[in-house]
Amino acid sequence: MGADFSITYPRHTAVRTCIRLLGRLILPVAFRIRITGQQNFPTGGPLLVVGNHAAAMEAVMMVVYPPWQVEILGSADLPHEWITQTASDLYKVIPVNRGHFDRAALVKSLEVLQQGGILAVFPEGGIWDAGRMRAQTGVAWLSQRANAPVLPIGFGGTTGALGASLKLKRPRLTMTVGRLIPAARLPEGQSRKDYLQAYAADVVEAIWRLIPVDGASRRPTVADESFELCVVAESADGRPRAYPGDLGGESSVELARLLHSPGILKLFTTNLKLPTQPLQNLHRERDPSKIAEAVEAVLNYLDEDNPYMLTYRFGPKEAKAMRLGLEELVKLASWAADSRLQLRLTPVRRYTSPSGREIVQVKQEALESWM
Repeated sequence: MGADFSITYPRHTAVRTCIRLLGRLILPVAFRIRITGQQNFPTGGPLLVVGNHAAAMEAVMMVVYPPWQVEILGSADLPHEWITQTASDLYKVIPVNRGHFDRAALVKSLEVLQQGGILAVFPEGGIWDAGRMRAQTGVAWLSQRANAPVLPIGFGGTTGALGASLKLKRPRLTMTVGRLIPAARLPEGQSRKDYLQAYAADVVEAIWRLIPVDGASRRPTVADESFELCVVAESADGRPRAYPGDLGGESSVELARLLHSPGILKLFTTNLKLPTQPLQNLHRERDPSKIAEAVEAVLNYLDEDNPYMLTYRFGPKEAKAMRLGLEELVKLASWAADSRLQLRLTPVRRYTSPSGREIVQVKQEALESWM
């Protein structure tokens, strides 16, 4: 029967069994681990196991602690840090190119489920803004096509946990297994697209209900969030100068949003090795030539290598506005460099905190450690 499929389940059993056994020996030494809801593990598949994903340890625990071997989907559209790439290569994850229809990854995932297998998926699709990203519909599509129920798992305390363990701090990690969610089934007369998006959103909500408040590993929920970009061109003596063009409207709003997205800026600088450090330090960087070089590197990457990168993470409308803002910023920065002026860019984020306090944030955040 396995010959009928491009992938068999289970596979790499010897290596994966060793990984799971070693994990169960080592993890309790390095971390204080609490697992609840184990009675909710079903005896077998087909099954989609889903969880939140803010750092490295969710994937590790997803592999090590369930009672059966899991296949796991792993991103392949961006370079990984060496430790993540090594782990992915060792476990042999199913690679998926995010942002467009990756037929090969979906076929392999579906075949795992059709063989009664267990497939692990992180339905938010990444860690760039954990807890605030829209649910990706892949989990709903797979559930419906394979008639596979979904098992939500909430992980807590993972942000920075691996790094803390390497410093012998033995941080606390939690893993809470929820109740099975019935397989997706499209109601008669309902839009398929709307149903799959709603089902995926319900899955993500079920995951986050399982995470302890003190271990959510996500940015706090805020209200009334808005963005704007303040631009000042000035001479060496600090006098402001009028500048040509118009970095305004929706493009500047979305550009400011991008500049307040530390997870995305980190991908450009750390994973892709682009010269984009100036965009992460706009409170210090005033050299328009360096700003122009950084933005041009981003635009070249989007043109030549990964046109879906921003679309996947922000949606088509916002991504288009961000792209327009970047193009306008290159023109402005190039003009300022030719005119021997400095360029002061201040992305402003306004929001209401959970306590009701109005916050105006002008300094860009640093990304919390994914380890």
